Amino acid sequence: MHETNDDQLFQGLVFQYQQLTMMALGKISRPDGGMQRNLQEASLFIDMLAMLQNKTKGNLNETLSAFLDRTLADLRLNYVDESRRPEEGEDAPASGDDKASE
Repeated sequence: MHETNDDQLFQGLVFQYQQLTMMALGKISRPDGGMQRNLQEASLFIDMLAMLQNKTKGNLNETLSAFLDRTLADLRLNYVDESRRPEEGEDAPASGDDKASE
């Protein structure tokens, strides 16, 4: 399949939002080297890709459509995974009786 410059730019845009989302989820480091989770920011990036998917429906070739579908599915699964984890500094749910250690 012949890939046009627009196809490459579209993939680059999707990849850029994928990277931003993974940084916001705390899955990869930010450019400054830090790791920081911000679920609200991650949700915004996912919503932006979903909007792009809706607005381009029927206008993308099969390869680009599948790429966007896979990227969104992966990001949504990662978002759910991170949203179930306690915030840094929060105590994880106790599995045993803490009174025994007093």
